[in-house]
Amino acid sequence: MKKNKSNLLLYGLIVGGIVGAGLAIYFGSKFISDNKKKKRERKHKFYEGIDDIFEASAADNADDDSRIDQETEKGIIDELFSRPN
Repeated sequence: MKKNKSNLLLYGLIVGGIVGAGLAIYFGSKFISDNKKKKRERKHKFYEGIDDIFEASAADNADDDSRIDQETEKGIIDELFSRPN
């Protein structure tokens, strides 16, 4: 009888380990794919915002005082891309 119990315990540990490893792989890959998707969306929104700022054919044409010249535009772009993530 003692041999049966030890075999049952061994089988339970093996099956539990396989199921646990499978769940860890499944949820780990789901977590990684969700993070990559969120990062891609944030990057897309960032570049979309940059396009909106510097779009030449904006709906509201500002007067000469509020327009951004090329040097200021390049300075802003350099500042945005020089920052670490």
